[in-house]
Amino acid sequence: MGRKIAAGAAALVMMAAGGAAAQERVGVRGTWGEPANAPGAFHNMEELFPSRRIAPPAAALPLKEPTAPLAFTYTYNGKTKTLEDFAADTRTSGLLILRGDQILHERYYMGASPDSRFISFSVGKSFVSTLIGIALAEGKIRSLDDRMIDYLPDLKGGAYEKTTIKDVLEMSSGTEFDEEYTSAKSGIAGFLGRFDANQGGLYDYSRQFKSAHAPGAKFNYASADTEILGALLAKATGVRPADYMTEKLWKPMGAEAEARWILDQPGDAGREVAAGGLVIRLRDYARFGYLAAHDGMVGGRQVLPKGWIALATQPQRPQVQYGKLGDGPLGYGYQWWLIPGADRAFTGEGIYGQFLMVNPQLDLVVVKTSAWTAAWDDPMALETFAMFEALGASLRAQPQAQPQAQ
Repeated sequence: MGRKIAAGAAALVMMAAGGAAAQERVGVRGTWGEPANAPGAFHNMEELFPSRRIAPPAAALPLKEPTAPLAFTYTYNGKTKTLEDFAADTRTSGLLILRGDQILHERYYMGASPDSRFISFSVGKSFVSTLIGIALAEGKIRSLDDRMIDYLPDLKGGAYEKTTIKDVLEMSSGTEFDEEYTSAKSGIAGFLGRFDANQGGLYDYSRQFKSAHAPGAKFNYASADTEILGALLAKATGVRPADYMTEKLWKPMGAEAEARWILDQPGDAGREVAAGGLVIRLRDYARFGYLAAHDGMVGGRQVLPKGWIALATQPQRPQVQYGKLGDGPLGYGYQWWLIPGADRAFTGEGIYGQFLMVNPQLDLVVVKTSAWTAAWDDPMALETFAMFEALGASLRAQPQAQPQAQ
């Protein structure tokens, strides 16, 4: 689910707000993305869909609490703004800024709280590619140059028959699947319809598309690609993705809380929605960003394969270079969007305004969850990038102003 949904009856979820019970509107399957429902639904998706548990370790990676309000302003469209202005103007539900292990800023809005688990949408794709990297290092996947069909023979006859794992990681599979949220006939519209029906079949739907381009030749952002990667991960490891993530990523990185992974149908037959179904607390998104900023190391332990993050966050072939994706200056790595500049910053992005932004040079992580009124909003996205850039410039100008991770 990358960068809307039909009508139906509304459902309500009980929540604690300011010490009093309040009703929070979340909608139902098919209406969770509507503007009236989205603020509540995006941190209550487990009320609407079955999910699988991702268990935390006994002890979390400690994060230092803020010592003082973050004195930061930025200028956008000629106006000087605070972080509270940013939150309001970009329909933010959660905002956390982490430098090293020091939280600089943490706020929740739209009924959310520190205990809320926020839907990842396509930020989850970056988690999936990380799990692929772990499986590669373990020898479960032999090479990224292997063909997908070597692991998933039922891909024969479709777009993925001749694609390599690397092609799919780079959103360059060649599939005809289109990620057009404003068209009721698009590939993503069909995907979301099956997601809402919750009767399985997301993998089968994703693999049915034919080729529109030669594999590896053209960047085409397609949530179907990540759904295929999820099936590859399960087949190669012999373990359900949620269980693999628990043991290989969530526990080793020092997550604080249980996460969940939304399924495409209830019970053991349900497949984890690889394209964007993770449900995670804000601080644990930040811990994953910390891991990415530190070359996969936590507490002196190499949790991710050494060098994997560097590999996954640089454009490697012509079709994914900076400014070559079709619109804007970004590049693309292995399910990460790449921000041009000397810092080699990168970001996970999801529909309705979800961001996990990482600047390794500044040891900086920004997590922003949102409830935009449309699947994508260019002005709000541009302001998010402008704020991130200004924040980096501010911290660079005062490098000793905040504690660094040891």
